[in-house]
Amino acid sequence: MAKRQGKVYLGYEEEIIGEKNQALLNYKVNKIGGFPNWPPLDNLKYSSKCPLCGLHRMLIVQCYAPLENSAYHRTLYVFACISPNCWNLSEGWECVRSQIQESMVTKKDSITVTESAANLAWCNAADEWDENDNGDSTNGNVMNVDNEPANNGMRNSDDDESNSYELETVEQALGNLQMFDAHNANMSPQGAVGSNCGPEAAAELEGGDEPGLVIVETPTATMSDIEALLHQTAELPIELRNKLLRAPMQFIPKYIYVEEEYKNSCLNDDRVTELLNKYKNENEIDLGGFAEWGPCAGAGGGDEEVYEEAAPLHGDKLFQTFVTRLKNNPGQILRYTRDEAPILGAPLTNSAIPESPSVPNVCNRCGSRLICELQLVPEFADTLKISPNDILLSHLHFLSVLIFTCSQSCWQAMDTVVNEIVVFQPEIV
Repeated sequence: MAKRQGKVYLGYEEEIIGEKNQALLNYKVNKIGGFPNWPPLDNLKYSSKCPLCGLHRMLIVQCYAPLENSAYHRTLYVFACISPNCWNLSEGWECVRSQIQESMVTKKDSITVTESAANLAWCNAADEWDENDNGDSTNGNVMNVDNEPANNGMRNSDDDESNSYELETVEQALGNLQMFDAHNANMSPQGAVGSNCGPEAAAELEGGDEPGLVIVETPTATMSDIEALLHQTAELPIELRNKLLRAPMQFIPKYIYVEEEYKNSCLNDDRVTELLNKYKNENEIDLGGFAEWGPCAGAGGGDEEVYEEAAPLHGDKLFQTFVTRLKNNPGQILRYTRDEAPILGAPLTNSAIPESPSVPNVCNRCGSRLICELQLVPEFADTLKISPNDILLSHLHFLSVLIFTCSQSCWQAMDTVVNEIVVFQPEIV
């Protein structure tokens, strides 16, 4: 994912990883959830227990991130404790980096797909295309006649007989129907008459000493502190908590599709101007000052009036810029880069909140500069559902999760995993 300088790569949620594809997974696959796919290293040990509560952390994302001109395969694994008391704390999260040299990867660790297996995977049930001989295949399309309405939606003779019989039965029943209401329109000479003193509509409740009495219980919880109510989270279900005490669980595994971030730039401004001038000459029309309005209009000190973006009503320009950047590429769940700073929806330091996360800048192992290599954005939380019952926990949300790694990717011969730094930013209320 980290290849060219100055590029930002965006991750998008893709299809669920089915059971038949589990054997194809390895440390080179970018995925959401599941269990970690470790490289084939000797004596690789990792404890997924949360130091705060003792529950097993769950894998959030696995990111294959090789470096240019490096002999190592390199993968980032991000884990988190889903306990409500740990999820919103950076200490409840953990990122470990694992590396393996290309020369250490043996043939037995690589997965090959034989020709017969590939044919089976792509052509499974291929004979089913021609099972229905009644279809019209003149244009290459097969129409399943058995699933189509008979005679293009027209009734056949059997349907007509059945419907006519039912109609006669209904007519006989209506003919035998007698009305005993004196105010009915069929028996009263003045037509239908409404009663002015008819009984009032009422609802009857079965049981109880006082029929018709509805008791409404008012909530006892305070409703004045809205911010406190928004931060309230329910405890984990007992069954789920007991499972996490015994062994790790997994979110439903899904592939991640990666593409380069699209940015509005001035690189094609000359091309736009050229096309506008060509259109003007061919059509002999005056475009006025339109040709001067390109993606970078207003950057210089021209006399033309330019559009200036107004400040948001809530006054938080940092958050507004964060949201706008995400909307430029809707659907993104993560951002990866080793060359650009992350986009922030809130400051990393806040003097008013002593426990707010600070910006790390030095690697604890080698003293090199740290960089924010991976960022999870709010839509990532929507992808997290616990397997196998698609359990969705309401408190699994955030503003950003920032992964800071060593700029030199320091590694020693005896290393199997190296801890990186995670900074969790909660949602803004």
